[in-house]
Amino acid sequence: MKNFRTLSLSLVVALTMSLAASGANAQSKILRVDATSPAGSPAILLTVLGKIFPREIGVSLQINTGQTLTRSVLKFGTGDLEMIHFVPQISGWLKNGQRMYKKLPKKANKAYNSMAAIFGFPASAIHIIAWQDSGIKTLADIKGKRVYMGPPAGGFYAQSSSYLTVVTGYTPKKDFEVIRLPWGQGMQAMLDGQIDVFLRPTSIGSAVINQIGAKKKFVLLGAGKAADGKKWQKIMIEKLINENATIPAGTYNNQVGGDVRTTAANSFILVRKNMDADLIYKMLKAMWGNLDEIHKSAAVLKTLSKSNPLAGVNVPLHPGAVKYYKEIGFKIPAHLIP
Repeated sequence: MKNFRTLSLSLVVALTMSLAASGANAQSKILRVDATSPAGSPAILLTVLGKIFPREIGVSLQINTGQTLTRSVLKFGTGDLEMIHFVPQISGWLKNGQRMYKKLPKKANKAYNSMAAIFGFPASAIHIIAWQDSGIKTLADIKGKRVYMGPPAGGFYAQSSSYLTVVTGYTPKKDFEVIRLPWGQGMQAMLDGQIDVFLRPTSIGSAVINQIGAKKKFVLLGAGKAADGKKWQKIMIEKLINENATIPAGTYNNQVGGDVRTTAANSFILVRKNMDADLIYKMLKAMWGNLDEIHKSAAVLKTLSKSNPLAGVNVPLHPGAVKYYKEIGFKIPAHLIP
């Protein structure tokens, strides 16, 4: 009898400890997050949310920056991530096993079917840079030059090659040399004079571009009148789901020339489809409820707008997001409802 009582007491203690641990975990839930450059607006936004969420809903973000999105998104299929920022053009490649996913279609499709969107915003304007003393004054001058177009496995190449072809009619590799390196190495190559033209998607006013201005005077090359054309509209806006943007004169140190017309790539935030709907609802309520704080934290985050909360989103929403947007009266496009 004594042994039975001892056993019963042990089970009660163990159960109590288990429930207490579960409660603690619920209050201090940690979401694993991947992001690209820490200087980019998506990573900056996630960092700000990493301050808001613990305070508002008891959720922490474990953010790993410097990652390549095309690789990171595969972690959804393996359950190694709960959250990531993403770009529209990769969605179709992932779903259909195309381009960099051609050799692993099952893994890519599993990742696609594991993800759901929660919000989007215009994040990264394409900056095209040449040194003032290079003699390169317009994009027509890049013929025969060494042009940096992003990381080897990244999705930016689709953006950059489309941009240059629409504006100049040139074919990458045929009309100019394509340089593909990780972001950090690409920046260093530009600073060392190993490339002639540097393309970088980043928020307008980004400190990354000011690093180039700290070296010497540079020019920003843009789309010019091509941004008014039907081809630009069809490819850059409709196909790639971008938006038109202007980089004002004098935005950066040692920037030479006037305003520059370019395109801004939308980013959206993904979460795992099987995450708790109530948690996602609370995350969105906490984020949009603290929008003023987000805008004040960094000028590059002012493109995040409650009037256009699904900018660039082209995969179905998480049920928790659907609940939130319906509650605030936002009309969700039919193709985004799961």
